Amino acid sequence: MTQDPKYIEKLVHKFNNGSINTDELHALANWYTSHSDNEVTIPLTEEESSDHLKARVLNGLLKKINEDKPKGHYRIRKFYWIAAAAAVLIAFIGLWTNEVYIHKEVASPVISTKIEPGGNKATLTLADGSQINLSNAQDGIVMSDGISYNDGTRVTDEGSLKEPHGTAPKMVLQTPRGGTYQITLPDGTQVWLNAASSLKYPTYFKDEQRIVELDGEAYFNVTSAYRKDGSKVPFKVVSKQQDIEVLGTQFNISAYADQSVSKTTLIEGKIAIADKQKRIILSPGSQAITNQAGTRLQEVNVRNYTAWRDGKFSFDGKSFAEVMTEIGHWYDLTIAYEGKVPAVELAGDAFRNQNIGLVLRVLDVADINYSLDTATRKLIIKGKKI
Repeated sequence: MTQDPKYIEKLVHKFNNGSINTDELHALANWYTSHSDNEVTIPLTEEESSDHLKARVLNGLLKKINEDKPKGHYRIRKFYWIAAAAAVLIAFIGLWTNEVYIHKEVASPVISTKIEPGGNKATLTLADGSQINLSNAQDGIVMSDGISYNDGTRVTDEGSLKEPHGTAPKMVLQTPRGGTYQITLPDGTQVWLNAASSLKYPTYFKDEQRIVELDGEAYFNVTSAYRKDGSKVPFKVVSKQQDIEVLGTQFNISAYADQSVSKTTLIEGKIAIADKQKRIILSPGSQAITNQAGTRLQEVNVRNYTAWRDGKFSFDGKSFAEVMTEIGHWYDLTIAYEGKVPAVELAGDAFRNQNIGLVLRVLDVADINYSLDTATRKLIIKGKKI
């Protein structure tokens, strides 16, 4: 498959005027799942707004997908789901913001809701129990000589970090539903918290070990630390159903209190997972899934489970319920089902910085009946359309 930007731009124009064939549509969808985000621009017409263009491109692609559905088949082939997800992505990305001219605002036909995406939101609970609402204009904090934002702006002075009675005081960084934040711990370890998550950690680490507690989802980039005798200081993450021991690595943990399973995905390095029954060593590309029955391993595409850190949803390799849970956390929505969870497989990516309306297009393409109550922030999944 060619990655020539001119060829892709040609496909976009053919798609817009309805002359694109199935192979070309497949190429356009596959290109989007692996493209670099700044290769192609999509020009607007003289009186067309950016939102209008997004809707035009998306609606045209959805129409083409529906026209090409195989007759008599209950489930659409995975290619069409990829194309649908790519359509959402094409609508999301800001490729068309370069080299375009907008002379007149046009009302967008995209679903209009008041449900906006999440952003940088977190509270920091200090050792004395006081709380600080961290700045939404910042994306992270650094624990060092006092607490500062990533740009060096001071959050608190060093007095809050002093050691009382010979013990390291503990703090809690917590994100709400629809929030994300990053922290650099005293040893240099970086942690990215996803929505509705909390990290409890000491203000400094002693030589014996480094221990933090996680509820929710986080991505860890652990820095190696050494004792005076040259041995490594282990890093341990205590979470629901799992204790994770690390010597220096990158991994993602999803361990929400309201979910029946915990998932730990290893990107690089080496970690040991301990549940109530056994201890398992993970290798890169492995995922440990733990529930009350124990832990099992599976090989995964780690990108699917770390895409959130890059501001994206990834649908690949996940159940419909998993995808909807992620969407609920990010948009602060309650997800409810009338009957069984639809047996639908989605694929592709979607950017997380957009209004919920474009995300709901995925449900439209999947022929899912749903209703959204913006007042109560409740999304009800009613099953497959007949």
